[in-house]
Amino acid sequence: MLKHVKTSVLLTLGLLLVLVFPTATWAHSKLESSTPAADAKITESVKEVSLSFNENIDENLSTLKVKNAQGEAVEVSEVKVNQNTMLGTLAAPLPSGSYTVEWKIVGGDGHPVDGTYAFEVDAPEAEAPPETPADTEETPADTGNTQDETAPADDAAPADDTAAGNADQTADANQQAENSPANATSEGNGSTVWIVIIVIVAVVAGYFGIKASRKRK
Repeated sequence: MLKHVKTSVLLTLGLLLVLVFPTATWAHSKLESSTPAADAKITESVKEVSLSFNENIDENLSTLKVKNAQGEAVEVSEVKVNQNTMLGTLAAPLPSGSYTVEWKIVGGDGHPVDGTYAFEVDAPEAEAPPETPADTEETPADTGNTQDETAPADDAAPADDTAAGNADQTADANQQAENSPANATSEGNGSTVWIVIIVIVAVVAGYFGIKASRKRK
């Protein structure tokens, strides 16, 4: 009887060991959550991908990749592992489209585990700023040059007018010099000389006339 009881106990313990230890052995690392989430449709810019696992993962043996709908790899500039979280920073925000995340980790039990999931981006594209026409930018420079070139010509006009005015003033001065009192005095002096000569001639003639009349008497 006791022999049968011992046999039953041993079989029960063996069954428990078979059920418990494989379960502990097969409990590998697994993905618990992600950002963006699996099958999510994102309506804003996506700049990074974050994965969280149920246990700490190996920093040197864990990798993360992102691919677009054509299967082309999207550039991931940096991947950081912090305990049970792996963060991948993208080189540029993802444009609208479908993407697949491929991850591979090594957990605390030393077994490699990998997996994939997909998400979609439907973010509005930023509008490009309007381009400024090249002609509009060059217009002030051309206008400035025109003003600089025109300025000397405008300055030259008063100089010509001044020269003409000076010439007119010189001509007026010459004309006034010709009509000055000195010229009038010269003409007056000439007339006075002729009057004196006539008076002398008249006096002389009168003298000789008186003298002749006396001789006749």
